[in-house]
Amino acid sequence: MTFKSKLIAAVALVASLGAGAASAVDADAYFGVQSNLERSQGEVTINYVVAPADGTIELYDYTGSVQGQLLGSADVTAGGNINTSIDFPNISNDKVLAVLTVDGQPLASEVLLVKSSS
Repeated sequence: MTFKSKLIAAVALVASLGAGAASAVDADAYFGVQSNLERSQGEVTINYVVAPADGTIELYDYTGSVQGQLLGSADVTAGGNINTSIDFPNISNDKVLAVLTVDGQPLASEVLLVKSSS
């Protein structure tokens, strides 16, 4: 193998590893099965979310299928996060967009309905 062909093979290998790592991150970021959030005493709880690294769950107003203002956020750690509580303002949102971000990049999102506890 000549130097040039070794260099081309090395560049191709690095490029394929980088592409594989990016898709692995996306596959390792998701919200568990949850369609509703129950608002109780000024907060809501995300039942389960998996993050490939430490990150943040952000809740946004979601009206008319448009992401609106940030309503609340909470830090999560790498791996599975159970019952993550997020302070939630006392406003009448009935639908929010939950977004998992890692290093400022959105990796997963889920539209959730908000119910007030009785």
